[in-house]
Amino acid sequence: MKKLLTSFIILGAAMLLLTGFNLPQDAKDYTACLRKVNKKFGAETKLCPASSKPYKVWFVNDCNDTLAVKLAVQETSKRWRTFVRLQLLPGDTISGYACNSTGKYLYYAKQYADNSVELPSDEEINSSNIH
Repeated sequence: MKKLLTSFIILGAAMLLLTGFNLPQDAKDYTACLRKVNKKFGAETKLCPASSKPYKVWFVNDCNDTLAVKLAVQETSKRWRTFVRLQLLPGDTISGYACNSTGKYLYYAKQYADNSVELPSDEEINSSNIH
């Protein structure tokens, strides 16, 4: 009886280990791969020559996965200026800016080859209640 119980425990542990390595792709939060490395009010950008309050933010991909990333930086008008990198390689950086910024930003990420997940559209981001 003791051998049978030990066998069931070993079998159960093996099954748990095997199922743990077969997690579905969407189980990983790819936004956790992005680390903010810098932010700066007054950052120079040629696209905001008359701006009195430009803001720029930078993120790096800290994971070993290639990502598709959408970054949004909010203007004082409450509209979001968006930036997309469809293949952000491990160690690569994405940046975004707003000419007259609130200092708020959003970011979304997925594994770049995962066609079952879509990044939000600009319209979805701008119509959200995130202010």
